[in-house]
Amino acid sequence: MRKDTLRIGLLCILLLLLFSGAVLLPHAQRVAAGAMAAAPGHAADPRGEVAVPIIMYHSILKDPARAGDYILSPAMLESDLIYLAEHGYETVVVQDLIDYVDGVGVLPEKPVMITLDDGHYNNLAYVLPILERMQMRAVISIVGAYTDRFTEEPDPNPNYAYLSWEEVRELAGSGYVEIQNHSYDMHGLLGRKGSARMRGESEEQYRRLFTEDTQRVQSALLEHTGQAATAYAYPFGNSCEEAEKCLHELGFRASFTCREQGNTVRRGDPESLFGLGRFNRPSGERSAAFMRRAGIV
Repeated sequence: MRKDTLRIGLLCILLLLLFSGAVLLPHAQRVAAGAMAAAPGHAADPRGEVAVPIIMYHSILKDPARAGDYILSPAMLESDLIYLAEHGYETVVVQDLIDYVDGVGVLPEKPVMITLDDGHYNNLAYVLPILERMQMRAVISIVGAYTDRFTEEPDPNPNYAYLSWEEVRELAGSGYVEIQNHSYDMHGLLGRKGSARMRGESEEQYRRLFTEDTQRVQSALLEHTGQAATAYAYPFGNSCEEAEKCLHELGFRASFTCREQGNTVRRGDPESLFGLGRFNRPSGERSAAFMRRAGIV
């Protein structure tokens, strides 16, 4: 009797271990595959070029009365991500594109990039939990002046607040968010609107101003997260030839515009990462309809 009881106990333990392994193995394989793709020195992607659609979001709010061209609900964002997953898309960040172009990384079969501009606090409150749940990644480009203001006067209200530096650091360390540069103080609606050179401004004046503004965010990111930005998102999409030259000189590897167009990233062609187009995601449009309009099918 005692031997039979022992055999039954051992059999139960064996079945439990086999079942646990069967459940956990797919996740372990996904983690291992992701680590291999991100590992330096991994075999180059055999494809010479890859289409990379990019979606541009801004503020994510629950109040339907606030919905508009630049404000989407968390439920609609999640619907978009579910659509992407169901259609075989995998999210990438800027570093993935850099690694591919440099020949040291592999992109997914169907890559897509999720970007959020301005650094709204609701990106932490609402977006991060969705990314964690969906196991997806996103790029958040912050405006340094907004982050400084809400660091000095904290007010974590999803309806209007922006991220503090502590919150930027939390997002950067989450494993789901890559932080990029959206200027320090070139996102105003009065005077200078965007990063482009203004009429009557000499090239020397402009280059000095743009470089100082951009470097101010870079220094702050390095101080607070340990990692400077590799991409610059032009405020309002306003860019110019002088700005692109400055970004190259400052060591940036990519830039985002607001032009609604697709992108083709080419291996061995660093310039294919500059002037990347993005499709703005407004409210009032179902996920499938928006994705079709953006060529994401």
